[in-house]
Amino acid sequence: MSRKLERRQPTRKITQKILIACEGSKTEPIYFNSIRNELRSSTLEIIVLDNQGKTDPGNIIEILIEKRQQMKNEKRWTTNDAAWAVFDGDEHIEKSRKSWETAINRANSQKINLAITNPCFELWYLIHFQDHFAEINRDKLVKLLDKHIPGYNKSTCFYPKPLKPLTEKAIQSAEKIAKQILRNELYEYSNPCCSGLPKLISSLLGLI
Repeated sequence: MSRKLERRQPTRKITQKILIACEGSKTEPIYFNSIRNELRSSTLEIIVLDNQGKTDPGNIIEILIEKRQQMKNEKRWTTNDAAWAVFDGDEHIEKSRKSWETAINRANSQKINLAITNPCFELWYLIHFQDHFAEINRDKLVKLLDKHIPGYNKSTCFYPKPLKPLTEKAIQSAEKIAKQILRNELYEYSNPCCSGLPKLISSLLGLI
């Protein structure tokens, strides 16, 4: 009896790896891991690193540099890959402007991409639902967000629902904020901002 031959499905090779290290231990990792799980891409590998309890921007950047070097040593890093540091602004700028600028300069010199939210990552969630251009603190921001996501909790997953269908709107809103900062000749990481996030999210979702 002849054996039926089954056609083997072609395997697709990973063409890009994106390393992400976040200041937060809940909101940001949950969000990026949810995007990865939703995509299930056979060509893009999204790696969300543990911040090891080190939330200072400088430490986040060093975690990325160390992991990237490890991958280079293992011949697993190519020129097509990218490393992203995700952290907040105001709290660290107010704590030590010198340490903040040292971290930013270190990232730039090491070609680490920056996605900085000011005052916090929840601003990125908020602008999925509404534009926001005025300076705001964390508590007021969460209250605004609660109007759109009742009972908002940092440990809850909001991707794909309700955020996924509104992602392109959020990207457009973040770009409006960036243009306002530029127009008013403000510091790039002024409150509010989602600097770098549109590029990071677009690269993850294949929008660029």
